[in-house]
Amino acid sequence: MRAGAVTHAFNMDQRLVGLAFTSASGALTVTAPANANLAPPGWYLVFILDKNGVPSIGKFVHIGS
Repeated sequence: MRAGAVTHAFNMDQRLVGLAFTSASGALTVTAPANANLAPPGWYLVFILDKNGVPSIGKFVHIGS
C-alpha cells in the first residue's frame, strides 16, 4: 500500500499493489512490481495477511527509481 500524500482531505497518491510471493520453511520471497507504472518510486507499507485475512503490522519499504 503506497504511503499517503493527503491534502485537503483527499489522498491523490492512494494505491494498493498486490504482490506475487512464495513461502518456504519460515521464509517469504516477494516479487517486486514489473515496472514504475504499477508501483511508482516512493514509500510503501507492506502487510502480510494470515489465513484469516488479518494483516500484520505494516513495514515501510522504499521502491527506488
